[in-house]
Amino acid sequence: MKHRPRPKILLGEDNLSLASAVTALLEKRGLQVSHTRDGAETLTRIVADTPDLLILDLRLPKLPGLELLTKLRQSPKTGKLPVVVISDAHLRDKYLSAVGRLGVRHYLEKPFKPSQLLAAIQDELSLKAEASDSTYAQTLCRLFLQRFCGRLTVNTGRQNHEIDFINGLPVSIRPGFKAENFGYFLHQRGQISAEELNYYLHGAEHRQEALVQMGCLDYPALLQAKLAYLTAELIHAGTLSGLELEQQPYAIPADLQLVTVNMPRVIHEIFRQTPANLNRQFLAGGSHKYLAPAERYYDFINFLRLDQNERELQQQLKGDRPLDALLRENDAGLPLARTLLELKMLQISDEPVRPAMPGKLPLRVLFNAGEEEEQDVVEDRLESFADILGSSEVTGDGFIARDKTPDQAATQEDLNSEVRKLHDRLQGKNYYQVFDLRQDNFSFGRLKESYFGLTRKFDPETLMQLGGTEAELVQDILSTVAAAYNTLSDVVKKERYDELLNSDRVGLGRQGDDRFQAQVQYQSARVFIEMEEWDNAEQALQDACNIDPDNGHYLAALAWSIYRNPKNTRSRAMLEKARQLLGKALKLEKSAEGFAYKGWMHFDAGQDTLAEAEFNKALRINSRQQLARQGLRAIQGKQELENKGLFRKMFR
Repeated sequence: MKHRPRPKILLGEDNLSLASAVTALLEKRGLQVSHTRDGAETLTRIVADTPDLLILDLRLPKLPGLELLTKLRQSPKTGKLPVVVISDAHLRDKYLSAVGRLGVRHYLEKPFKPSQLLAAIQDELSLKAEASDSTYAQTLCRLFLQRFCGRLTVNTGRQNHEIDFINGLPVSIRPGFKAENFGYFLHQRGQISAEELNYYLHGAEHRQEALVQMGCLDYPALLQAKLAYLTAELIHAGTLSGLELEQQPYAIPADLQLVTVNMPRVIHEIFRQTPANLNRQFLAGGSHKYLAPAERYYDFINFLRLDQNERELQQQLKGDRPLDALLRENDAGLPLARTLLELKMLQISDEPVRPAMPGKLPLRVLFNAGEEEEQDVVEDRLESFADILGSSEVTGDGFIARDKTPDQAATQEDLNSEVRKLHDRLQGKNYYQVFDLRQDNFSFGRLKESYFGLTRKFDPETLMQLGGTEAELVQDILSTVAAAYNTLSDVVKKERYDELLNSDRVGLGRQGDDRFQAQVQYQSARVFIEMEEWDNAEQALQDACNIDPDNGHYLAALAWSIYRNPKNTRSRAMLEKARQLLGKALKLEKSAEGFAYKGWMHFDAGQDTLAEAEFNKALRINSRQQLARQGLRAIQGKQELENKGLFRKMFR
């Protein structure tokens, strides 16, 4: 561990007896202490050599302490300097709220106990040290659990980004990590025009209500879009490396509540994007520990949206099996396991341990407890007929009955014709065009209206009238519509789809061109890869390769989908097939993606040198290739962790 220099403390106090006593106390604790007797001298000393912490008397001569503190907060160099205020008790009511607004957390009344001063100093210095030593994701966890109120400054090496928190929840980011501000975010999504963006930035000076005034978004849509922006920016920051973090608390009323981002889900998504080997290394120190829900587990579990593998893992967290046994059967649960541990939702024991109960929480239901949650069906998995029909009654034979007279039922011929026309209309369409929408006129209300308008045509009673070809076409229609809705109704998935959507190549009505169909399948597969829906990606890429078997890009992506698909993890034959396909792909086309895929295969096998060489090949072709850049960061992180030996003490 690197040596940490002794913290420098500056004491601004005109009472020489008190200053002498405080100096002696702190020097015995190994702190460097310097003393100033008036406000002007204190300010001059801070400018010349900024300390790690200032102890400030508010009644200094020449320059009063409150005025001095105001000047410090106006300077970028000293704006976040930790300050402990000491002053006479009768001045508390006069100054307490003022210094609180200036970021002071500790106000000690004279006379104070030495233990009070030491505790305040330790709290401020440990807060600063934690911010500089923690990773971004771990810092978010800590601030969330501490219900932190203040500002986290994230330096990427090129720019400072300020994230303001209220009770542990981020409420604003300035500027964004990916989209510079909320206006650009909406413009990139096609929700506001260039003219509207210009007014938002300059005429309205970033006031969000202007978007409602202009008629761009109604107020509920504005709130939804703002949360989407914050969520996407927080998650994107988790993919960056070399971040420097600094936090500055400030006073906020404890009872203030805002509608803001779902922090447990943000943290979970960051760990989903973290390379599996880094999550595995984090958990290695506790691999033989027994894990079971702690009381805090019930505080956050309903905020998470789990896939099937993660549900299976959380259902096995009963405290009767060690972590390595659980993950051996379900390696896809690594991000969830890390999330639960970082948020302190689990008990950790050397021996089997019983799960905790919810305590005083009047828990109604655990959304992730079953195979499928009714709450998630409409939002995420609208794939079965019963899911998409809206309100109805289930009859004794399992079919859904609707009030329909014989006169209302379509004739067989008309129904068959409608099915064929709809199927033809959907061919070659992108997800927006499936619902007759565009990126620039998209809204969740229009999406739902169009979705139910399409699917209600095909209730079970109607489907029973179909047979043969038409029945298969309806299955194809519903599969296409469900996939499109699942993507566009999820904020994160929609953003990824928007980034990957190539409107010049998809949905132009060239259904008869086989190679165009292969391109459509490839574009769809790229979306599935981004969303880690490996079965769908593999199927789409297999279709593309069947049409164009000598396309190196298609083969490389297919190899990666086979390799990453959790169902193939224990199949040596499938993993070897993936490697052979990738080798063939790189002979046909030396692509940045192909070399990045090959690098990760080497990295997962522990062949870091070979992996680094492949990642560098990818970056020579495309310097912005994200998978390769993540790979190099993973290698660097692994080397740093091995050198520091941090994970040996993680579960000490």
